[in-house]
Amino acid sequence: MIRKVTSDGNDAVNLPADAIGAFVPLTDYDIGMFNDFVTEEVDSYFSSSIACCDSCYDDFKAHWPGVVLRDLEFQTMSSDVDTFLSTSRMREVFSPAEFSSLSHFIECPRCHESIKWNMWIFEHRFSDVPHIEVAIEQLTTLGNLTPFLTLEHPFSRKVLEQVRSHASSTIPVRLPGSLFRARTRESLVVRGQREDELMSFGPAPAEIVGEGRFNHAGTPMLYLGDKARTAAMEIGVKDTEICVAEICLNLPDMKVLDLVDLDEDWTSFETLAAIAASALLSAPRTGTGWLKKQYVFSRFVADCARSAGFAAIKYGSTKDPNGANYVLLEPLEDFASLAKLKGLQWLTL
Repeated sequence: MIRKVTSDGNDAVNLPADAIGAFVPLTDYDIGMFNDFVTEEVDSYFSSSIACCDSCYDDFKAHWPGVVLRDLEFQTMSSDVDTFLSTSRMREVFSPAEFSSLSHFIECPRCHESIKWNMWIFEHRFSDVPHIEVAIEQLTTLGNLTPFLTLEHPFSRKVLEQVRSHASSTIPVRLPGSLFRARTRESLVVRGQREDELMSFGPAPAEIVGEGRFNHAGTPMLYLGDKARTAAMEIGVKDTEICVAEICLNLPDMKVLDLVDLDEDWTSFETLAAIAASALLSAPRTGTGWLKKQYVFSRFVADCARSAGFAAIKYGSTKDPNGANYVLLEPLEDFASLAKLKGLQWLTL
């Protein structure tokens, strides 16, 4: 049955902007009703909702870089509006003229702009997303201006509470048999190190350690990739020979804060899943200076983890969508006796 729009021609004030053709004048009620239909169709087809559109894609990516890089559902569930509408059941509800007019007013729930081209269908695995995005913005500003006051923010206190709670139910595990660490040929030469020596791939000396994603300046931590290519990509230098060492660590079982394989049954799941996907933890490294402001909150998380009894953090690579990294939070003062150099390979990205 065809559903007529409510306009009688007197109260209709909306016409598509910058569109060529004859269109039916529309009321705000008509447009709202049509968008309700769109929401129902998206949920019916995908059991999800519209996450962003072309107009706000960059803003979504800025808040959720981990989703954009690693979540296959987000990457594959994009659709242009015309394709979506051409297969929707709404063509059976509205006349061709009404449908043609209303299709120019599909509103993005994120930026509230009319979706002109593409929309991304995606649902976060955690709730309260708008409030978390506000927290991300506030904590980013706080990290830039007054980083030592990070703990004053309510979301930071919640993270600390949840990490400590999660530690109490975490069972110590053994690290994988082989992990990987990469060095550029140039860095080996500059420091007079050989690629076939284990210590060339140990923690850097404290005096040259700047602020890292999880370590404070002057505090060496050992960062390792779960695959050779992941470790090489983390170096972030293209068209350069990179030496990747396969290392076996002989360490006792330890508590690992796993921010990759998150279990929805965890009471801390929503908080950990949110920070793992957000710019607070997954912002790409930028700049080459000593101070890296995008690492303020991730270092805070490392402090929370150490205080809670975690010895390592597993986290998604910001360069390799299929890779993960480990960082050992406690210094390995006797690296030579705790590690074994299993193999070497040279890669060029």
